[in-house]
Amino acid sequence: MNLVDSFDLATGDFVVLTGNFNRYILEQIRKNKNYDLNTLINDIIQKIGTNGTLMFQTFSWDFCHNLGYDIKNTKSRTGALGNLALKRDDFKRTRHPIYSFAVWGKYQNDLVNLDNKSSFGVASPFEFMHKMNAKMIIVNLDLDNSFTFVHYAEEINKICYRYEKKFTGFYIDEFGQKSMRTYYMFVRNLEQNIITNLAPLHDLFIKFKVMSIKNSGKDEIKIIKLKNAYEIIEDDILSNKARSLHKTSI
Repeated sequence: MNLVDSFDLATGDFVVLTGNFNRYILEQIRKNKNYDLNTLINDIIQKIGTNGTLMFQTFSWDFCHNLGYDIKNTKSRTGALGNLALKRDDFKRTRHPIYSFAVWGKYQNDLVNLDNKSSFGVASPFEFMHKMNAKMIIVNLDLDNSFTFVHYAEEINKICYRYEKKFTGFYIDEFGQKSMRTYYMFVRNLEQNIITNLAPLHDLFIKFKVMSIKNSGKDEIKIIKLKNAYEIIEDDILSNKARSLHKTSI
């Protein structure tokens, strides 16, 4: 089974893909030195069809460090696939300068027209993928280093160990217009010595069949149903004080 076949894709799927593809890329280059990673993107698009939607994380924290943000030129800090998608004419980028996505497909316009000021909250791409019952696919990463969707559930449910922090800086939009803008990110309260710990959540996802794990060669693939995942996360926040989502570092 090749990598894309292991994603269990169907026509019309809404897919959020992230992961560490270094091993996969090296293996493909070993087989064919002219291998183009666009092949992987094109294979996914062919599987989900024109009624499908494909998203790659294109997160960047430059805006948090007073470096400004250019929606067309600020590089993603979350992997090769996101940066490759940003170079393609058939993908567009969502607007938030910290937590953005490169988007292709049916809901592209809906997503790029969102103007959420908060990173994870209401009217964000995270809320959109929740409501549309997106499928998140994670390759070769644990949840701690990939499952940003958890912060959406935390923000919606107003957990106590994070708070909304304001960031202001220069923003260059898709038309090249530069302006000063303010956005927000739901950040950890460092004074509480809290760190993300999703290992218990991993076990809950397996237990309640919200996440399946497959293997393609040496690559491990997690497939998560986000609408069902949200229900488990919210229940843990409300009934278990979010103990499956975080721990104290000291």
